[in-house]
Amino acid sequence: MPRRQNGGVGTALSNFYQGQRILDDEDFWLDSGAASVYRDPGPVKAWAPRSCSLRSPVFSEVTPGAPPQAAFLDYARNTSSGWTGGDSAYSVRLPDGRNLWLFSDTFLGPLNANGTRPTSAPLINSSFVLQDGSNLTTVTGTNRGAIVPNNEAGHWYWLGDGMIAERGGTKYLQVIFQEYYRFGGGLWDWGWHHSVLATFSLSDLNSPLSVVPLPSAAGVTWGSAIMPSSASGDGYTYVYGVDDAPTKKSMRVARVRGDDLNTRWEFLDPANNRWALDERRTSNTLTGVANEYSVTPWNGQFMLLTQDSNLAFNAQVFTYSSCDPAGGFYNQAEVYRMPETGLWGTYGDERVFAYNAHIHPELNSDGTHFTFSYNVNTFDNLVDETGSHYKDPSIYKPRWVSFAVSPHPCPPRC
Repeated sequence: MPRRQNGGVGTALSNFYQGQRILDDEDFWLDSGAASVYRDPGPVKAWAPRSCSLRSPVFSEVTPGAPPQAAFLDYARNTSSGWTGGDSAYSVRLPDGRNLWLFSDTFLGPLNANGTRPTSAPLINSSFVLQDGSNLTTVTGTNRGAIVPNNEAGHWYWLGDGMIAERGGTKYLQVIFQEYYRFGGGLWDWGWHHSVLATFSLSDLNSPLSVVPLPSAAGVTWGSAIMPSSASGDGYTYVYGVDDAPTKKSMRVARVRGDDLNTRWEFLDPANNRWALDERRTSNTLTGVANEYSVTPWNGQFMLLTQDSNLAFNAQVFTYSSCDPAGGFYNQAEVYRMPETGLWGTYGDERVFAYNAHIHPELNSDGTHFTFSYNVNTFDNLVDETGSHYKDPSIYKPRWVSFAVSPHPCPPRC
């Protein structure tokens, strides 16, 4: 590290010791970017949304139960030790053409002969599933554990989006993980700690080569979505996050140049039309996104797809349109309503809810058809034969929906 930077970080650490104090027997980690607290690094580059002939989307051919849903249902029924349910359901197209599905909390098999789940079924905090055509294979960590374990009691990692990175001519898998911790015995007594980046060799997906801290000083959970530079068209990979809240969650945007997330991040500051080096000098963009969503190129513009969070446990899935991958999203349009939610949903159970819809671009290639997934879950966490997760394993699985989209023939921003 250059002497000047080392001195700045050392000063920040000294101030941290003296001003914040250190509690005995309590872990902490230092964000070396903290030096920027004491001087504003200023804008990296001015930002103004790109212009294009923005059109509202018109949806048709909306089809629930789209591939690969049947393949996952069949796999869950028949696997002896693999995936039988999970959420998040991010996906990455590997260089060899296979799809890699990324899951957070995951139940492992087998199921009982009558289709129920044994109460002894392992539940791990993260897993991968490799898809080769209709063939699925589960990837777990050591001893059928989480892909990225956390050895600190009461702490765990859930994952966000992933991508194929390239470093020194070699391709890797990079996945953003969120560390959470439990601070009490209540159902909701857990909180976010910080974000990390896990990098995997493509020849060994069971364990990361490295896990490094990501910017976390502003309380933003990064990894809601990733758009690689091949999709953005401007040489930048865009990383999306969420300023979390019970409702009215807000979007944050960062970017890196090229295809490696383990490098300098820039953060969108829409209030001042700039990209900043310090995420604490930035602000929210669109309000109403979910914790997981997607931004996808379409028709010379960009389509944001998300569950609406303006109301708690809203079943509506909306799209927004923008000419720029970083912001300026307009033209809210409803594409789907998740039918499983609540007492009047398909399960007839007020404890069932649906959440976190996002598109999987690799499932379609013609630019007019897309497939998104969303998660279904229940507030019934009883570990018992009568508990919902064990009595009816169909609940805790993603659903896939395909749809066609065409531009509305009206003037821009209609």
